[in-house]
Amino acid sequence: MMKENIDYNQNKFLMFVLDKMAYEYEQDGKDVIRMTLGKSELPLHENITNAMVDALMDFKKSTLVFPPGLPQLQVKLSEFYRENNKLDIKPSNIIISTGTSTIFRNLFYLLLNEGDEVLLPIPYYSLYKFSAILCGVKIRYYKIDTKTLKLDRESFEQNFTSKTKIVVINTPGNPLGNILSKDDLLFMDSVVDGQATIINDEIYSNMCFDEPGTSVLELDGIKSQFITTNSFSKGYRMYSRRVGYCIVPDELVTPLTVIQHHTLLTTDPVVQFGAIAALDHQDEVTYLRNLYKSRRDYTVEEFSDVKDVKAIHSKGGFYLTLECSQFMKKHNIKTSLDLAVKIMEKTNVATVPGSDFGLPETIRLSYTCIKYNEGINRMVDFFKHYK
Repeated sequence: MMKENIDYNQNKFLMFVLDKMAYEYEQDGKDVIRMTLGKSELPLHENITNAMVDALMDFKKSTLVFPPGLPQLQVKLSEFYRENNKLDIKPSNIIISTGTSTIFRNLFYLLLNEGDEVLLPIPYYSLYKFSAILCGVKIRYYKIDTKTLKLDRESFEQNFTSKTKIVVINTPGNPLGNILSKDDLLFMDSVVDGQATIINDEIYSNMCFDEPGTSVLELDGIKSQFITTNSFSKGYRMYSRRVGYCIVPDELVTPLTVIQHHTLLTTDPVVQFGAIAALDHQDEVTYLRNLYKSRRDYTVEEFSDVKDVKAIHSKGGFYLTLECSQFMKKHNIKTSLDLAVKIMEKTNVATVPGSDFGLPETIRLSYTCIKYNEGINRMVDFFKHYK
């Protein structure tokens, strides 16, 4: 029998519900603008594509099997962190997988036992919550203030308990684009004090718009066990290629590798060779960051005079959140899913209901579409003239 404690209908990722709706509209010939997935609209750099084609056509390369990842990619990542962050990370401490979603699921299974608790940010990326649900553990939340984008330290202290075994942080955060300061990270470490593992999702770390963020990898004198996760899906635009990795302490290398022995076998070596090539193209990352920053700025400006809706000024990442509580109350719109469907029906713009992230009166927009500014124009018109 299936696990009885999981309501799968209630745990649908509504992002994919709206994205499928967009696909169906497109099949009917409608002019759809998708602001759903965090999947860049730009093609891969030709050198990345060529590296994958070369690997695909080379039988020896295309059939390599390494459960923890290609040694060549582990070494390349180690060199990258040494050159860019002045960090000495052993290649063996870098575990490659098919994106970071499977890594989170495996880490939760590895680190949690019955009766344990996890502490997640709210808003959260839904992967964190569902990984905890799969493990059958209690979930507590600490708050990121949607007005200031700052960590609510009191909520963090109050919800960290003697049963907490995993704490998740995400900076820049999805969906708000909040960035945790160095002082915040040190505060969290002082509260955790070595009792729990802190998993830091840095998937948007190369998408800080206004100033660089601080990585937990750069902290000195920490007391807790930290794991950092990252991926080539965002800044390097390799969303569908599925290459992610985590940086783990020595004692977790073997357990996590053994889990992948049995449940993964190998991440496709072809796309891993593409990831190796991607690391040589930081100019591509810079271009994307500047492009999405400009879209952030355009959104904030265009929504500045929209009554009852606020565009939250994200500091990084792939997304911007619209705070719609007053609008929803005024027009008797019950859920963010209802609002997203109305936007789709009226404007052909596909967005993501904020309930996916624990913010039921918001809408998330992804910067990742060619006609982004036109989509914003359509939405501004929707909110200004809604009847």
